[in-house]
Amino acid sequence: MELKDTSNGLNKTIKVGFLSEQNSGWMGGINYYKNLFIAISKIEHPKIIPYILAPKDENAKILLNYAHPIELKKDIKYLLTKIAAALKGKKFNKNEYLYKNIDIDLVSNTQSTEYSPAIAWIPDFQHIHLPEMFSEEEINYRSANFRKLAEKSLLVILSSEDALNDFKKFIPEFAHKGRVLNFVAIPDKNIYKLTDEITQKTIKKFDLSEKYFYVPNQFWIHKNHKVVLEAISILKAEGININVVFTGNTSDYRHANYFNDLMEFVKEKEIENNIKLLGLVDLSEVFCLMRNCISIINPSLFEGWSSTVEESKSLGKNIILSNINVHKEQNPPRGVYFNPYNANELADILKDKWLNGKSGPDFDLEELAQSQLEKRIIEFGKTYRQIVLDGLNVVKS
Repeated sequence: MELKDTSNGLNKTIKVGFLSEQNSGWMGGINYYKNLFIAISKIEHPKIIPYILAPKDENAKILLNYAHPIELKKDIKYLLTKIAAALKGKKFNKNEYLYKNIDIDLVSNTQSTEYSPAIAWIPDFQHIHLPEMFSEEEINYRSANFRKLAEKSLLVILSSEDALNDFKKFIPEFAHKGRVLNFVAIPDKNIYKLTDEITQKTIKKFDLSEKYFYVPNQFWIHKNHKVVLEAISILKAEGININVVFTGNTSDYRHANYFNDLMEFVKEKEIENNIKLLGLVDLSEVFCLMRNCISIINPSLFEGWSSTVEESKSLGKNIILSNINVHKEQNPPRGVYFNPYNANELADILKDKWLNGKSGPDFDLEELAQSQLEKRIIEFGKTYRQIVLDGLNVVKS
């Protein structure tokens, strides 16, 4: 994708900086920005040009195909500013210096209060709904930081109506700043052509059985992998051995032992042969694993707006998902919901799918997904553009 920065007449541009460093610790973030940048590239009048911090992470460098890099130039001005701060006994703020010396109109999707003018992004209020998953220190930090973001930012992006309702409830004095932006997952346009070849390579590469369920979530505690493992164990006790493939980062900074605890459960229940752990895989492989599975599973206890659900909608694949509010809001076609705290309920669903379903593409759902995708992407881009324009109007007023 070639980036063009035309800034005359009807093609007037708005330069927007995204100054959060992206890395493989949260692949969902990299994919989120990639999808956003593709969506806004389709919208004109005015054109939004995204700028990002030059990525150090190899996986994040894909974003350079869709956005202009911002690199810190350690020239004489940089050195003099750093020396001046030291002489005054102040700590040199590299990000603040960078922000003051780049040519952009505003910062977007920030979770920092050091930028102005800026549009903030609050993904969710998980720490309030699931406080047991956070330390008291982090709960206090998140609550205070979200309030500061709401106070100091032009506007606040929320990923769902569910998150907006929380924003209005927990920070009511700034409710008027809330804006909902439902992101849309954008698969490679050639995914259906490429997937047969890649799928076979993927099955061979990872030594997969031809029939399997797929859980593509990071191994973070709120993603609730435990209920899937419990369901596998329940079915094994009935003599039904299903196969489930898991991908995603196995590290959770909040709960260092989470993954190890899951593996202890696997060992205790002797279900090692029922699962396959692939770790981080390429996005093309993720989509192929999705397309070829019996069903995608998302057992999450909390989401701001689930990328797994959006990927299932954009690809055209059936999904089994927890009955949390935001999943119902996302409303994937033919989605099957279950109580995320009830392993027996999930086991019944998996049993039925395993015995009566089959692996491979859902051609009817794929046709539906393809017919709707471009419209959904355009709407994503237009909604974001309107949020930026609203933010700039706040600056002018």
